[in-house]
Amino acid sequence: MKSYGICPASCGEFVQGILDSEEYLSSYAIDMFSVATLEEKKENINLGPKKSRKAIEKVFERFNISLMECENISLEINSNIPIGKGMASSTADIGATIKATLSIINKDLGNEEISRIASEIEPTDSILLYKNSIFNPVKGKVKKYLSNLYNGKVIILEPDEILETNIIRSNPNYLDIKLENKVIINKSFELLEEGLRENDLKLIGKACTLSSLANENIHKKPYLNEIIEISNKMGAYGVNIAHSGTVIGILIDNHMDHERIINHLKEKSFNDYYKKIHLSKIIGHKEREEIEWNTLKTLR
Repeated sequence: MKSYGICPASCGEFVQGILDSEEYLSSYAIDMFSVATLEEKKENINLGPKKSRKAIEKVFERFNISLMECENISLEINSNIPIGKGMASSTADIGATIKATLSIINKDLGNEEISRIASEIEPTDSILLYKNSIFNPVKGKVKKYLSNLYNGKVIILEPDEILETNIIRSNPNYLDIKLENKVIINKSFELLEEGLRENDLKLIGKACTLSSLANENIHKKPYLNEIIEISNKMGAYGVNIAHSGTVIGILIDNHMDHERIINHLKEKSFNDYYKKIHLSKIIGHKEREEIEWNTLKTLR
């Protein structure tokens, strides 16, 4: 018998930085997914990605099940999420695997507990939670839940360049540099919270743009200022980034002519760097549940 788990991607984060001397972020789910399939086998066992394999072991340990019992579990990951771009591909793989593991052993855990398990493997995004939140990626803990966004899309500018999260975090001055942005990040989180509460994309976009620019002292994004200028000129709401990745997102609503904006972006010289420019939908709690339910129903 096969068991399945599914988890979405994110186009970076709305905001990320230091609050109360600890690192927090708020990422958002988009309509790209990782699906984990687990199956008990006696031979031809596929171990799957190392981090996801670790997730199986973590769940077994959580329920005091011998790790020997997971040795005959085969793992397959199917994902359309770009790797190493800051789109939560690892978090999605780990989250989907945890859910599939819970299914195969007939156990259940809340989303906060799943997030904590994932954070024990690596710093994680908040997409394992179904509500937007202010979230500690290292401890896997929620500082505060926020409202969801229901009318948003994101135009994703994706380069070939990849960036592993641990490279950014390995800088011995990582937290000190982030502390330099503390005032701006506090303001960004305040704007984000208000914007999500009021479903006001202008406030959300302003929060994202502030956080994006603040992060330039940690990892510069090529052509960021030009992209922000185009976003403003084309009537979009703001620009967010993968703070420890390479993608940039332009926030729009469901009624904007995204093709006009994409075509304009593709005419610019930085198109040689951001070779893939595409649209994704930002998905809220109910829409995400529906997509995941329908996908799992099809697989089963």
